[in-house]
Amino acid sequence: MFTAGPSSNRRSVADGDRLHDPAQAEVRAVSQSSGTGRISTLHTHWKRASRLTQWVLLGVALLILLRLAMPFVVKSYVTRKLNRTRDYSGRIGDVNLHLWRGGYRIRGIEIQKKGGGVATPLFSARELELSLQWRELFHGAVVGQAIVREPRINIVSGPTDAQTQTGKGERWDQVIESLFPFKFNRVEIAAGEVHFQSPGSRPPVDIYTGGIFATATNLTNTRDITQRLPSGVTARARTIGGGDVDLHLRLNLLEPKPAFEMDCGLTNVDLVALNDFLRAYGRFDVARGKFALYTSVAAGEGNYDGYLKVFFENLDVFAWEKERKKSVLQEFWQAIVGGITTVFKNHPKDRPFRVPDFSDSDPVALCNVKGDMIAMCSR
Repeated sequence: MFTAGPSSNRRSVADGDRLHDPAQAEVRAVSQSSGTGRISTLHTHWKRASRLTQWVLLGVALLILLRLAMPFVVKSYVTRKLNRTRDYSGRIGDVNLHLWRGGYRIRGIEIQKKGGGVATPLFSARELELSLQWRELFHGAVVGQAIVREPRINIVSGPTDAQTQTGKGERWDQVIESLFPFKFNRVEIAAGEVHFQSPGSRPPVDIYTGGIFATATNLTNTRDITQRLPSGVTARARTIGGGDVDLHLRLNLLEPKPAFEMDCGLTNVDLVALNDFLRAYGRFDVARGKFALYTSVAAGEGNYDGYLKVFFENLDVFAWEKERKKSVLQEFWQAIVGGITTVFKNHPKDRPFRVPDFSDSDPVALCNVKGDMIAMCSR
């Protein structure tokens, strides 16, 4: 049987002395009486307050509780909406409410394909901010605006459907609309990226456009502008190989048929940076060369008109001194591509190009023939 030693007996005696110490007992009594006194005082003040004051105080307390709970409620709601798609699941980080701006901010949003067959998410963004566009209230419209900071889209081509990620077949418009009660009149993208990846190809491919800054305005025509194309989109970006993208678009989203005017330029692309893509899909590579593209397209009442200009500068596709270790088939395909390029050369400046014009009476499309070469074909 366990028997307490002398030291434990001394501790018990000391504890008993503290419990029966008059000074300690008085301190405990004063503290209990002060706590009871405070409760009694609050109760007395509550009883003396008017019914209106009581309701106001209850309302303030309720608002504080709701404000503390709302970020968790909104986070649960957004997560549930992002997970309504068939093949993709979504998750978010924190949610910050901005009641004075009539909106909220989502941090760390990701949309991933289900099944684990694709390593990178279809969509991710550091922040997504949704709020009322207060300026449009003066024009009699209640609409919203969205600001997406550092978004990234990853399109993945894989050997199977489970390893392929495009986002097709899902109603993303409905998902976005469910996150905010009003239609979006303004959308801004800051520091965005779009990647096309083919990890299973030989060699693996990852081509991208980064540094995307875009703004879309008056998407719902809240100001009732009488212009034929009241909405506008401007964008600039930087591509792989140091290319620059500049886009200007005017459109009318309320028309039943496409109505827009677009001018877009892609300049100064170093084709050597695209060699992984060219080897995987075109079976050729480039020793040097620059690429540029310009297009202007207009549409209205079912008719289309415009042009597409493609320029190559200092292009060297077939480098004979490098071909000795390659197969005859590789040499054959590179010779074909080099020959086609030579046909369209502007010899004085060594700038091969093709300028197609297309309209509703003479439609022309730029087509990819089995990924082996770019050809112009009429529809």
